[in-house]
Amino acid sequence: MSACENCWRVNPDDARFCASCGSELSRSSRREVRKIVTVLFADVAGSTAMGERLDPESLRAVMARYFETARACLERHGGTVEKFIGDAVMAVFGVPTVHDDDALRAARAACELQESIARLNEDLMSAFGVSLQVRVGVNTGEVVVGTEERLATGDAVNVAARLEQAAAPAEILLGEETFRLARHALVVDPAAPVAAKGKADPIIARRLLGVREGAEPFERRFDAPFVGRATELGRIRSIFEQALADRRCRLVTVVGPPGIGKTRLARQVSAELRDRAVVLMGRCLPYGDGITYWPMHEIFVAAAAEDELESALAAGGSEEIFVAVRKAVERRAREQPLALVVEDIHWAEPTLLDLVEHLTDWTRDVQLLVLCLARPELLDDRPSWGGDRPNAKLLTLEPLQEDEVGALVTGLTGDSALADDARLRILAVAEGNPLFVEQLVAAVAEGADAQRVPATIQALLASRLDTLSAEERDVL
Repeated sequence: MSACENCWRVNPDDARFCASCGSELSRSSRREVRKIVTVLFADVAGSTAMGERLDPESLRAVMARYFETARACLERHGGTVEKFIGDAVMAVFGVPTVHDDDALRAARAACELQESIARLNEDLMSAFGVSLQVRVGVNTGEVVVGTEERLATGDAVNVAARLEQAAAPAEILLGEETFRLARHALVVDPAAPVAAKGKADPIIARRLLGVREGAEPFERRFDAPFVGRATELGRIRSIFEQALADRRCRLVTVVGPPGIGKTRLARQVSAELRDRAVVLMGRCLPYGDGITYWPMHEIFVAAAAEDELESALAAGGSEEIFVAVRKAVERRAREQPLALVVEDIHWAEPTLLDLVEHLTDWTRDVQLLVLCLARPELLDDRPSWGGDRPNAKLLTLEPLQEDEVGALVTGLTGDSALADDARLRILAVAEGNPLFVEQLVAAVAEGADAQRVPATIQALLASRLDTLSAEERDVL
């Protein structure tokens, strides 16, 4: 048996195509691999007592509504629902593809699941006189995937199940690694350690109360010194001056892997331009409903022009929307030079990329800079992006040099002494990636072993590996 890499449906060994989604089954889908994933278990508390009160048909209808609600919530956040075990649901975030925010996605899904169950209870109480209370456990760790029996196998799965069993009705318990990976975005309370059968030590747990809207999984140190990007900063300055002189839109796309410093560079550019231009920022979201024009929504809200965007989106098809958005942008850029910063366009819907290209090609007689930030995946999906337009430039961010990394480490640690072996370890492991430097410095400051790579870095690297082709992963 082999699992499809696209939908993870198990297929017979001699199958060439997946019976569920039709994707071609590759050789790599027939092997077991290790992954760091986040596992979520949810279970209905008091289901036995509820079963005694309801007749079998009513119980079946209630549980069908519950499973339907659970599946929708979990899949909306990128989870793969493996199975329903009695009244329990198990979902894995990171199968078939690992994302660097899987822990945060699972936490969001858990919160949304509880909110959805609360809304479902209104209908269930009216129709059947019952309400559901769901316990949830979430844990992150290394597992084996691609096995015939199940999506994920490993201790991380067992711990997630133990956390769910220890949770009170309507409570969400998080494992320590899940908390570490998403802690800056989570609102939690301490919870009593969970004594689990077969575990030498109790499981450290936290009670999840909520997720901060729009927050990053882990805190970024934008107070750190700006090092090593003088050339790129100078080029963007020069392109902005050209936009002012020519009164024409200029598009700059900064490309680089996660953590290489794209956002830090954009913030520095924004700080320098604010005295001469209105700077408005928007960010593409990795998943969700109605996110096509989300960056434009953030930009128009910042410009106090949300009504204008709503009018533009009501203009009709894409062509009419593009024209309406462009005219709204032109009106502001004629009043004062304008800089639009769009982050994470590797997640953008094709329609949004078309809109950015429309602004680049058709905006006239205005002083406008459009600065986009992207991972290299953008060029895999859109190879011609920015390459065949005279008013568009691509800037690739390379890793920092060793002396620049040293300056960054000094800026992050301040007056705190850092042992020579820890400093050398950071220089070696970070490989010029500023985010990796931040996370390694933070881990050492918290007393972690300098030889251990933090989970945040492992998640970023794993998500990059999962974007490779099956052939490239086979080589690795």
